[in-house]
Amino acid sequence: MVWWKRDGKARQPEEPLPEPLPCPVCNGHAEAVIDMYTIGGYAGQDDFWGCRCSVCGYGFFGATGGPRSEREAISRWEILVRNTLDVIAEPLEECPKCHIAPEVKQNVVEGQAFLQCPKCFEAVCGDAPVAVKFKWNRRCRRRQAAKLKAARQARLLERVIGEDVD
Repeated sequence: MVWWKRDGKARQPEEPLPEPLPCPVCNGHAEAVIDMYTIGGYAGQDDFWGCRCSVCGYGFFGATGGPRSEREAISRWEILVRNTLDVIAEPLEECPKCHIAPEVKQNVVEGQAFLQCPKCFEAVCGDAPVAVKFKWNRRCRRRQAAKLKAARQARLLERVIGEDVD
């Protein structure tokens, strides 16, 4: 084991950095990079690490409160990859109003991806297709939960009043 001194103290070298997982969107090579952030343009400069795919650009930028080391950026990237793969693997929910699968579209002017119900035109949009799918599924689940809650409350009200309530 190699030891060296810095500031009068003996330290061990760190373990080698792990190789970042491949991009979950395009399977490209990801790399940790330093992003310079200037506080207010005057006060000083801090370095924050980000991790992005070199092919499609998917990933995160270093910003205030972001990772301060390459190792932290790679571990945050691994969490992002796992969460993204979970979203990609889950099925796309049907529209809670119409029970029709949404259509995948792209806004030509702004370049945003969006999902839209072809019948009621309910839509969710965003820059990243994975985030759009996550928002759509979350919205559908919330609406389904609200319908179930309303049905439970109606049954409770029927019992309390003793007559049918529509």
